[in-house]
Amino acid sequence: MSGAEAKPRRWVELLLFMLLGFISIGIPIIPMGLAANSIGFPDVMFAVFTAWVIRRPTSAPIVGIVFFGVLADAFMMRPLGLWALVLFVGMEVLRLSERAFRDIPFVLEWVYVSVLFALMLLLQNTLLFVSFDSVYTLSDVIWHWARTVASYPLVVLILHWVLRIRAYKKDNLPNRLGYVL
Repeated sequence: MSGAEAKPRRWVELLLFMLLGFISIGIPIIPMGLAANSIGFPDVMFAVFTAWVIRRPTSAPIVGIVFFGVLADAFMMRPLGLWALVLFVGMEVLRLSERAFRDIPFVLEWVYVSVLFALMLLLQNTLLFVSFDSVYTLSDVIWHWARTVASYPLVVLILHWVLRIRAYKKDNLPNRLGYVL
């Protein structure tokens, strides 16, 4: 792809990323039943942002990720900025290891993302505990983790086949440390 073709594609990807950010905030706040918490939604934002950062890290600006994290905290009445901070840390970990995902099987990616999400939930609960706020129960955290991990393949499938956001292939160029991944 030449430079002239790459620039409009990057802008389209950036706009699509922003649209998916708003959709991922809107899905969990749609009223689905009579009870306030009748259906526990997976963390769609985490799944979308994770799949996107692994596949197209250049069109997933960290400012946008933090913006959507804070916006989600405000809409979902969570401690303002806490999940945005945890999301920032998680996405930067992914961005640093993005080249390692280029030619691994999807199952390994899924395991990595699952462990990362579990660590992010642990960090969130630890920060809530340290700040003397109420922490989420272990069963709530486990069910939230399980729903999100189970939804990740669906999100990847939609990004890959519907929206054509696919991972770059291995380029055999050294990374910042001089290693070829």
